[in-house]
Amino acid sequence: MSSTDVPTDTPALVELASVTQRFGSRLALDRLTLTVERGEVVGLLGPNGAGKTTVVNILAGLCRPSAGSVRWDGREVAFPFPPETRRRIGLLSQETALYDELTAVENLRFAADLFGAPRRRVAEVLELVRLDDRARDRVRTFSGGMRRRLAFGRTLIHDPDLLILDEPTLGVDIDNRHAMWGHVRHLRRQGKTVVLSTNYLDEAEALCDRIVAIRDGVQIAVGATSQLLGTAGRCVEIDCDEGAVPSVRRRVEGLGGQARVEVHDAGLTVHLRGELAAEAVATAALETGMVQGVRVRAADMVEVLDALAAPACA
Repeated sequence: MSSTDVPTDTPALVELASVTQRFGSRLALDRLTLTVERGEVVGLLGPNGAGKTTVVNILAGLCRPSAGSVRWDGREVAFPFPPETRRRIGLLSQETALYDELTAVENLRFAADLFGAPRRRVAEVLELVRLDDRARDRVRTFSGGMRRRLAFGRTLIHDPDLLILDEPTLGVDIDNRHAMWGHVRHLRRQGKTVVLSTNYLDEAEALCDRIVAIRDGVQIAVGATSQLLGTAGRCVEIDCDEGAVPSVRRRVEGLGGQARVEVHDAGLTVHLRGELAAEAVATAALETGMVQGVRVRAADMVEVLDALAAPACA
């Protein structure tokens, strides 16, 4: 189920309304509004220090906002969250916080007992995160990726209504990263509701229905993942001969249609928008005879955030 399947008269599962968070003199979040519908995966996208973890902590009830409100099912909840609200949340923080001297089974049984979940959930979760063959091994023998998967499984043990994943693939290798993606996709197919904090564009594109883009504590854009990530378009990097940058720039800018041309020491980066094709830019640059190489690539996160912020700054 996606957000489009939710009846319009059904309140959102969770809402942050004009939330501001200050830590002393530092403004961590500035009037951020976030709506999470049932059955959707919402991505919090932004660089380190953008405020994503602060949003996660407020959603999880771990941090009381300086201003604004948090609503569940259309009703404002007080801080600290009451037990019935906390039981609806599964949080995977950046710190795994597992018990190293206990086995995988013992870690999950302990979590199950805390939440009043049935013990049969332990075997189900271990199979889901592909650790059933290491169930009786002590966690201190696990790799970083295995520990992350076990911590992810712990968030599922009580079958929460909302999964909050704070940079779930931080510091794991490529195999475990894709394994984590598979787990999130499985939850998505089951109609679970997920908030995922990430600074990886490919992760947001692969997993999220919607993105809330945050920079310096400010929400700069919100919308469908494909729409927002397509805003920046592709980039053409042009390596120029010494002293040839002005001439190549004039030739490329004569095509029209690009978002902007960025000049650096060795050449140009052309940020494409609209109908202008990367092939046309590459051909025009090569025709000058003053180019050493041309590369076409996707925009990186900084470039995407710049593109998303541009309309508000215009």
